[in-house]
Amino acid sequence: MTGKKGTARSTGKASEDGSVKRAAHRPSRREMVIDAAMHLYSVRSIEDVTVADIAAEAQMTSAAVYYHYPSKDDVLLGGLRLYSEGLLDEVRRRIDSDDSASLGDVIVGLLEWTDQHRPASLVYFVHSPGWSLSIESLRRSVRLTVLNLFMAELRTRHGITVRAKQAAAATALSSLLEVSMSSWLTEDAVLANLGRRRFSDEVRDVAADIASL
Repeated sequence: MTGKKGTARSTGKASEDGSVKRAAHRPSRREMVIDAAMHLYSVRSIEDVTVADIAAEAQMTSAAVYYHYPSKDDVLLGGLRLYSEGLLDEVRRRIDSDDSASLGDVIVGLLEWTDQHRPASLVYFVHSPGWSLSIESLRRSVRLTVLNLFMAELRTRHGITVRAKQAAAATALSSLLEVSMSSWLTEDAVLANLGRRRFSDEVRDVAADIASL
């Protein structure tokens, strides 16, 4: 005889074939913390943002934030790790999706991609550089991955077979990406004077010059 105390209850609804349907995905509390923090870090200095601020923005208690992250720096690092994964996925997607696209087109496409990820992009490219050793380690890892992707494309698309030339051109393209990102996101004087269309054309031209060296 089986007692009722030992039975498990399912929170899902059974379908006609007997399987249990899961509820639609909702952001986890960790994701809510990161989203709230990245928004705050994008509009305020990182130093000024507190865990209490993040908790208020995420509509939860400070204790709930601390349950998931030991400090605001850990929230920042977690958000940047998540963002960098998405950034690298987008770099690979743009490279793989069109063999005829130039690396300048890839870089401009990434600039446009940041429009849909503006808060995290601002934090990654503008507000967080130099903030901590952990963040700089993450940035070096991302930069190395981008460098290797660019080197491979310089070999296959531009026929650059000398590794030293590949590395030099890929380093210049990586620097172009980061500088362009900063201008695009901060809407600095260069972007304001040129406008987005001419700025994008200039980026393509510079990338083409680098790849032809």
